[in-house]
Amino acid sequence: MKIIIIGGKGTAVNIADHIINAQRVHGETIEFLGYAIDDPSLKDSINGHPIVCTTDKLLHTFGHYSDVKFIFSLYKPEKMIERIQLLKSFGISGDKFYTFIHPTSYVSEHVKLGIGNVVLSNCSINTNVSIGNYNIINSNVVIEHDSNIGDNNFISAAACVGSSVDIKNGSFIGLNSSIRERTVIHNFSFVGIGSNVLKDVDAGTIVYGNPAKERKNDI
Repeated sequence: MKIIIIGGKGTAVNIADHIINAQRVHGETIEFLGYAIDDPSLKDSINGHPIVCTTDKLLHTFGHYSDVKFIFSLYKPEKMIERIQLLKSFGISGDKFYTFIHPTSYVSEHVKLGIGNVVLSNCSINTNVSIGNYNIINSNVVIEHDSNIGDNNFISAAACVGSSVDIKNGSFIGLNSSIRERTVIHNFSFVGIGSNVLKDVDAGTIVYGNPAKERKNDI
């Protein structure tokens, strides 16, 4: 399978390196083709890997190749709704998106996993977890049993999601944060770095701290 990443900064570059590592070190039968991104300042390559096209040309250029799949990685905490709308605007069918799980991560056989997800290195996703579509789960994340992750969420490195947690859609969970068991994180919420979330988070809310509390829109 050949992979093109939609995006080309930050986590997109991390995902590319993980794909290459999975192929070269762990023998995975996948190949990273390059990036689809619209930023002309990046010119024609990133870290020696080509920018193959702009996002508006992706489907027309590569959509007819059965062995080419896409990963969406254009999330940004203050632009989650906008970026999700962008993804939908591409009109790319779900079967063209690839779910990448780095070989060093553990995913229970009892996990329900949707399309277009990314699970980077050294994660542990435990029994009876349900994960929707187009989520990015960064390195060293733990998701405990019976939790539910919806669609289009970004879970930063070393976050710990307790058991029976429900993270709805389009939320950003910051580095090294912890979510208490049976907590609900509603749509388009932001959890700041190193936060300890002990109670439900309302939709569109910014919380951070220990314990995490609602804050003004200052991200």
